[in-house]
Amino acid sequence: MTYRVEALNDAHVLDRLACGNAALDDWLKLHARTATGQGTRTYVLVDSATGAVVGYFAIAPHLLERGATPAQIGRGAPRQIPAILLAKLALDQRAQGTGIGSELLVRALEKIVDAARQAGGKLVVVDAIDHAAAKFYQHYGFETLPRNPHRLVMKMSTVAKELGVPWP
Repeated sequence: MTYRVEALNDAHVLDRLACGNAALDDWLKLHARTATGQGTRTYVLVDSATGAVVGYFAIAPHLLERGATPAQIGRGAPRQIPAILLAKLALDQRAQGTGIGSELLVRALEKIVDAARQAGGKLVVVDAIDHAAAKFYQHYGFETLPRNPHRLVMKMSTVAKELGVPWP
């Protein structure tokens, strides 16, 4: 199977996606299109053969307080560090456990690095919806914030290096 990432638009059918978390399913179906007008960008992972939406992610500009970051990340940074927030990431249950979730994360990080090149940003911030999601991000090198184990960060330069793309 091959997949493509597309910016969410009115042609995408969203009501078939079921990731196993009602809050993530509902956000996509009920709020994602409205959130675009408020600064969040939502992208869908589409099965190229069927046109079905099998996953999605949402990103937004963000500021993170230096004092909230791990010391090695916040050291030398301004009081507020420009970042890109990976606010949502979800994969349909039928595709879970196939490696597509990792592909979706890579695609999200590629979009984030591109956005940071255009608008700036030193960090990627992730809000994991639960402990299992936090473990998923930790597996890929994200570090938890000292006061919030469901909020994780990674330097944009580290993300770019892992993706094999130049930074900045």
